[in-house]
Amino acid sequence: MMQESDLQDATPRYLEIADVLQSEIVKGSYKLDERLPSEAQLCSRFRENRYTIRQALELLMHSGIIRSHQGKGHYVCEKPLNLQYTITPNTRFSNEITLLGCTPKAKLLKQEKLIPPEDIAVALKLGPEEDAYRLEILRYADSVPLAWNVTWLPSKYFPGLLDHTRCLGSLYAMLEGVYGMQLHRIWSTFQATYPTAMEASYLKIPPNTNLLHIESVMRDDDRQLVEYTSAKYRGDLCRVSIEFEQK
Repeated sequence: MMQESDLQDATPRYLEIADVLQSEIVKGSYKLDERLPSEAQLCSRFRENRYTIRQALELLMHSGIIRSHQGKGHYVCEKPLNLQYTITPNTRFSNEITLLGCTPKAKLLKQEKLIPPEDIAVALKLGPEEDAYRLEILRYADSVPLAWNVTWLPSKYFPGLLDHTRCLGSLYAMLEGVYGMQLHRIWSTFQATYPTAMEASYLKIPPNTNLLHIESVMRDDDRQLVEYTSAKYRGDLCRVSIEFEQK
């Protein structure tokens, strides 16, 4: 049976340090825009090496709690990242993040063309031999990783798609510019979940961070089903609301 000391040992030291510093920031020990103690001072305080301290500080940076100024140190963010993301039939990630006063960014991590799994094929009403493009996209707000997306696009609607994704900024802007296609949401499902090890690594979060998993299907103006997306948003940074159409 695992003892209490074993449970404590199971928590990485840098996570403990990050939790202490975050708690102090929340309580007001460090004010907004105030400089944190230097790495050397934190090493002395926590009796840890510089590598461990840097891991803790990087975790707080990726959480939008502190920022780094080269040669000057780390500072408490003037405006902690707390995004109110609204889903409508025509929501666009880049537009929403820009309206919130942040800078959107998308990083394409992987792309391939293959026969989709059965559940994806059913969602997009594809035949057993019809293939699709699969894109893994990491989305950012103000350089902070916010969401992990896996998107499927039927190849019959987007010939030569992979020739247009090398410098991907906004997926929907590219689809509209290249294919003249505007997408509209027809349904979404929501579920709380935890990240896989790979997702936690890309999102720069501990594995016990809550994620909001949103699965959506989109159609074009001709009512063809043209996109399925599985998006996992960081629950520590983002609140998602649904805007219903006014009658």
